[in-house]
Amino acid sequence: MLKFTRYRLKLMLIISLLLGSFLMLGMQKTASSKDEKIFKNIFIQDIDIGGLNLSEAKLKVNQVYEPKTIELKYNDKVWRIYPKDIDLDFNVDNSLEKAYKYTRSEDNLDNIKRIVNLSFAGTYEVNLHSSYDEVKLTEIIDKISEEIDVQVQEATLEIKDSGEIVRTPSKEGIELDVVKLKEEIYNMLAEKQIKNTDLPINIIKPTITTEDVNSIDTILGQYSTGFNDHTSRGSNIHVAGKSSSDRLVMPMDTFSYNKSTGARTWSNGYKSAKVIVGGRYVNGEGGGVCQVSTTIYNAALLAGMEIEEVHNHTYPSRYAPKGRDAAVSYGYTDLKFKNPYSHPVYIKNIVNNGAVTSKIYGCSQDRERIYLKCEEKYEKEKIMVKTYRIYLDEENNKIREELISNNKYKMK
Repeated sequence: MLKFTRYRLKLMLIISLLLGSFLMLGMQKTASSKDEKIFKNIFIQDIDIGGLNLSEAKLKVNQVYEPKTIELKYNDKVWRIYPKDIDLDFNVDNSLEKAYKYTRSEDNLDNIKRIVNLSFAGTYEVNLHSSYDEVKLTEIIDKISEEIDVQVQEATLEIKDSGEIVRTPSKEGIELDVVKLKEEIYNMLAEKQIKNTDLPINIIKPTITTEDVNSIDTILGQYSTGFNDHTSRGSNIHVAGKSSSDRLVMPMDTFSYNKSTGARTWSNGYKSAKVIVGGRYVNGEGGGVCQVSTTIYNAALLAGMEIEEVHNHTYPSRYAPKGRDAAVSYGYTDLKFKNPYSHPVYIKNIVNNGAVTSKIYGCSQDRERIYLKCEEKYEKEKIMVKTYRIYLDEENNKIREELISNNKYKMK
């Protein structure tokens, strides 16, 4: 009997709600939406607007979600992005209209189902949708970036022919992290939570620092060779000497002679002169560049550079001892060596008065006592030469010895 009574009460309640819904739906056709209430248990985001008319609901939502000014700060300066600057809108009116019409659709049966559901503790939530002008936002951020960004300055070093060292200091760069800033603003706008924020800044470290160039204070190794200055070959030596000079090689970086000089073509200033091709002397562009590579190679050996690639000529050279020449051919054979020290080195070539001199400058802490030894052995019509580099202590005692190259020459 008790169950039956409860069933009757529940049925009567549902019927009453249905009748009330029909009555309400009929009234909706004549009442003004301005005064009508949004049905209960309807939310905008997390704000309950049930039982409020549109004006009341808008006021309540705007108290929490009205677009605000974005303040961006760096050091003592503040930039402000006003909602109107980027056409920022949370589209509250659209969301309110959706909430209001949830129980006022064209389908009365759906309306009744929704009313019943909301009446029995059901809820309906409408999310706000942020909209803004992406182009305008980007333009504003770019202008801020122009005010903040400072170009990084690499330290520079120039060693004159006289040996005078001219240095300029390095300077850190400052860069607005545009990607990160945009991401932060996008998240603010998507979540409708505007807040002040510090601008994300990247500090750009120079690759070549003041400390790097200041560490170069002495000559680690040098070597000179002579040539006839009044020939095409001599002209090529001038060109190659200049193009491979004034090169700063950072720690663990590799110097490439071919990369420094470029192709030995007329357009690069080279002339035809005698070169060895296939064991024969012929005229070719760039004759003489091997003398410069050989001069640099000997300076590199004495400076303690780590030799990565070197090739001897077919025949012994007139301008360097056997086992200490460096033949090069653009695109085929190269002279390469690595700077093994924790400080940079600087290659300086001086070409004048029929001599080319290569000096490798570096830090006095890296200076080593080195001498070179070549062992010759004759086999039939060939000369076999082993080249060694020997390191000495302050009392000229041998510390270590390393084999640099195995060389093979034809006898003339």
